[in-house]
Amino acid sequence: MIDVHYDEKEDVLGIQLKNGGYWKSVEVSKNVVMDLSKEGEIIGIEILGVKEAFKKDAPLIVSKATRRKA
Repeated sequence: MIDVHYDEKEDVLGIQLKNGGYWKSVEVSKNVVMDLSKEGEIIGIEILGVKEAFKKDAPLIVSKATRRKA
């Protein structure tokens, strides 16, 4: 099951695609990081700076995610 969560303090939207098997994170662009398994599968995606990246749509996107406070 996909889990979408938002970290208010860090302004990061995380999308967990699969559980377990984390190997490493790879920065694919300025604001996007992918988490990979040892098998090379994408198991998660992090979007950094959500409010700036999505500007006017950020409140809608964030409202659909589970909020996590650090």
